Amino acid sequence: MTAPIQNGILDTAVSMLESYTLCDRCLGRQFAWLSTNTSNSERGRSLKLVLSMIADNELKIGNQEYGWKMIGLLAGHGGFGPAQTIAGKNMIDYDYSEECHLCSIEGRSVFDRIQDAANRAAELVGEVEFDNYLVGTVPFPILDERQDSLRAQFSLLHAEALKSDFSRELGKRLHEILKKEVEFERPHLVFLYDMITDEVRLQINPVFIYGRYQKLTRGIPQSRWDCNECNGKGCKECLGTGRRYPDSISEYIGNQAQSLLKGTRFKFHAAGREDIDVLMLGEGRPFVIEVSEPRVRRPNLTVLTKSINKRAKKRVKVHDLKITTREHSQRLKEDASTNIKEYRAVIQTEGPVETDALRELETVLSGGEIEQRTPLRVAHRRSDLVRKKRIHQVRFKKLKDQRIEGFFKVQGGTYVKELISGDEGRTNPSVASILGVSCVCEKLDVIAVYGSTA
Repeated sequence: MTAPIQNGILDTAVSMLESYTLCDRCLGRQFAWLSTNTSNSERGRSLKLVLSMIADNELKIGNQEYGWKMIGLLAGHGGFGPAQTIAGKNMIDYDYSEECHLCSIEGRSVFDRIQDAANRAAELVGEVEFDNYLVGTVPFPILDERQDSLRAQFSLLHAEALKSDFSRELGKRLHEILKKEVEFERPHLVFLYDMITDEVRLQINPVFIYGRYQKLTRGIPQSRWDCNECNGKGCKECLGTGRRYPDSISEYIGNQAQSLLKGTRFKFHAAGREDIDVLMLGEGRPFVIEVSEPRVRRPNLTVLTKSINKRAKKRVKVHDLKITTREHSQRLKEDASTNIKEYRAVIQTEGPVETDALRELETVLSGGEIEQRTPLRVAHRRSDLVRKKRIHQVRFKKLKDQRIEGFFKVQGGTYVKELISGDEGRTNPSVASILGVSCVCEKLDVIAVYGSTA
């Protein structure tokens, strides 16, 4: 069409309308990133209005051919009411097409579904506690393909995807119903609308609670430990319980948190772990409990603390509970091998050790580095690697009966029992190799874990 417009945006709009039927919203969506504080529908209608004014002017100044074609195009492929009125007054014939090329399926625009989808989404919430939400959309593949093809055909640089436009409009409608705000970074709820199935799904994002736990009784694993013989099914070996040990730190904490938050399951994340026969003293070990699909997001953490401690019956104790983030739970595990931990050990030696030898041992180990090959006792479940670990400080004092008390300030991930025994040469140097006598760790307590704060 020969046009007197000579404007890139208007010329592109005309070219698209010559090829396809486009509603106001979908025409405007091709220029979504141009101008602000307006909607795609307003953009599209504005383009059609300007084109209609130009065409009407051309009719009035005698350029009948251009005016007739443009008005027919806007009235037909554009479905533009003012152009249809002008066409009627000037007896201009046009082929009317109602189905928008980019948003219609089976004769209906997908945007006509928004109110119904919003109503169904709101019904899914029920009594779930939340402060914000996010909306996502699964589009029809054919509509995505049409948009991609249009973008390539007309070199569109400022177009918005249909699913983004749809999600935003559905989010606005939900805001009117729920009176809650949209949150992109850490939404409490996510509503996912599937255009293909016309279904709305609700995703309730987890709650993460940070705290520190003390383990006050030996013989408790950090996580559930099923029977090795039956893998948790129940057998004679475990007396039908399916368990090697009846309880765990994660269950003492997680079960109470899941119950209070009305969640469906939990995951336990900690800054490392102590062996089953090792106490966790001092301020305790940092942990994060992740509760999935919670219907309560603002729990009374004082109540939760008391509930956990009461249930654990002085075997495990928690404190300093506070709401945190997924990133913090990930950081706990990442930092576990680099942060600093302190241990107290009672060491049995094969022979007597003089005080001067202990002072020399302190000098050799403090501030140095050891190499530890994966210990024999865990080699069946961990990669056989040699790890270098920093020994920040050690102190020793003699006890009775050829025993030594040792204090170790070491890099996270150090196997302290093997630092003491040498583990048949797999840890080097070690307390045993420096003293020149066999050494066994009789008792070990973690007394401090640094870093990993909320």
